[in-house]
Amino acid sequence: MSALKNQLTQRKEQFVLAMMLITLHLAIWFDFSSVMSRSLMLSHLGLFLIWQPVWRGDERLSIDNIIVFFMFTLTFTIWLNYWLLFAWLVILIGFISGRIAYGRSERIILILALSFLVLQLFFACIPNIVKIDIELDNFLIVFLPVLLVIILVFPISSEERMISSVDFIHAITSSMLTSLVALGSVLTMFLGESTYFIALTQTSLVIGGLILFISWLLTSRTEFRGMTQLWSSYMLNIGTPFEQWLSDLSGLNEKDLSAEEFLSEAMITMVGFSWISGVSWLIANHEEKAGNQTDNFIEVSNTQFSVIIYTYNPPGAALSLHCNLLIQLLNNFYVNKLRENELTRQAHLKAIYETGARITHDIKNLLQSFQAITSIISQDSSDIDSSAGQQVLKKQLPNLTQRLQLALDKLQTPEKLNEEEIYLKDWWNDVKKRNDPAVIEFQSEITGDPMIPVDLFDSVMDNLLENAYEKKIEETNIEIRVTLACNDDFICFTVCDTGKNIPENIARELLKSPIKSDNGLGIGLYQANKHAQQFNYQLRLSNNQPGRVCFELIKDSAS
Repeated sequence: MSALKNQLTQRKEQFVLAMMLITLHLAIWFDFSSVMSRSLMLSHLGLFLIWQPVWRGDERLSIDNIIVFFMFTLTFTIWLNYWLLFAWLVILIGFISGRIAYGRSERIILILALSFLVLQLFFACIPNIVKIDIELDNFLIVFLPVLLVIILVFPISSEERMISSVDFIHAITSSMLTSLVALGSVLTMFLGESTYFIALTQTSLVIGGLILFISWLLTSRTEFRGMTQLWSSYMLNIGTPFEQWLSDLSGLNEKDLSAEEFLSEAMITMVGFSWISGVSWLIANHEEKAGNQTDNFIEVSNTQFSVIIYTYNPPGAALSLHCNLLIQLLNNFYVNKLRENELTRQAHLKAIYETGARITHDIKNLLQSFQAITSIISQDSSDIDSSAGQQVLKKQLPNLTQRLQLALDKLQTPEKLNEEEIYLKDWWNDVKKRNDPAVIEFQSEITGDPMIPVDLFDSVMDNLLENAYEKKIEETNIEIRVTLACNDDFICFTVCDTGKNIPENIARELLKSPIKSDNGLGIGLYQANKHAQQFNYQLRLSNNQPGRVCFELIKDSAS
């Protein structure tokens, strides 16, 4: 029962359209203008009010609209004649041809309905106006209902739905052309003293040829490109395509996208406009493209990005203003997305600082424990066996204590910058002692011994090696290499591994903002990069190829 109900709901508009045309057919062919015909016409107008695509089904009609439709219905039922029928058929042809439908089944249904109305106009209405007999009555009485039966039973998919909107320019153009063919056929018939069929054929061929000629003039392959300016006002008709694009923008704005990803998706949807061939946009010295480029384009710039819109035909001044409107609207969405991302980033950083404040107490307890161990090892060790391991502990535990103290200071006062410096060679020797040479390969080319900020180099080293160790857990075969190059004007510290490359979407945001990641590459490198910038160093991903992923901390005094 529910399946039947869903099927009836899905076919509701299709059923109403078929019944509306059936009552019209009966009103025309069975004793036209009689009481029965007027009753059928009244039923037809009621069904039209249910079907019409101008007002939504849930929209309340104003008193003015109700009065107009009432007078219109009263006129038809009292003074029904073939001239009124002619006008009404022309209006219906405009409604049908102007309907916006994207599904294949919907278009076929509308074509069948349009064919029914055109045949009624040419072979039922016009011959009765000019009082000629075309001897097709019996054929049309039987044939036209066949079209309506096809409309009634034509299958449509569950994904397709009739879209209640009308392209009024298209509707008016179709109505005028149909009227021109009908009245032109009558005029040709009387002036040429020919039969109605011959006159209708001649008029249709002439008007069809004229339309093809105008279409040829409007193509970009001709030399008459100025003709395209006549259609600028039509191209400015921001009906359903613009509304659909605006709806798509709203949907993209609700998704969890970065500002750059939002802009890319929005530009791709813009190519859906019938008059746009492609777009290219430049933001932060990074250019992207969508669609196809042509010789006709409009360039629009603002404070955030610049866009080039490629059109099929040379754009006029009115179309340029319309493109500026579209880009301005897109810019507003983009700026809002930037603000949203910035608020998210600030909330993320706030959570980090709050977490750091909570672990300050735990680190302080650790520091006290390490201080106790250090004090024991630093005492006179005459009664303790001297060994290489104890010597390492003696040297490293004070260093670990100092580093924990620095970490505690940074958690308590994150805005304070530690400017303590040591010699590069001392730091390098200490790094090699702290790490296992069986796991990490160390290489160096040092021709000088400058002073370096120890806190910065330790922070970068710890983050890079921690990420490499995390990577080695998943990829056991990778090798880790640490390289240090230095001369009087240049310092470059590099950490490389032979594992998989970092995904492109992560690499673009790496070092610029916190990254959501389960295996490193998150907040640590972002903070390390900000730390490096404070000392005029540069931390960057220098290589991101499979088998060679390298980060380097560099300072070039000559640059």
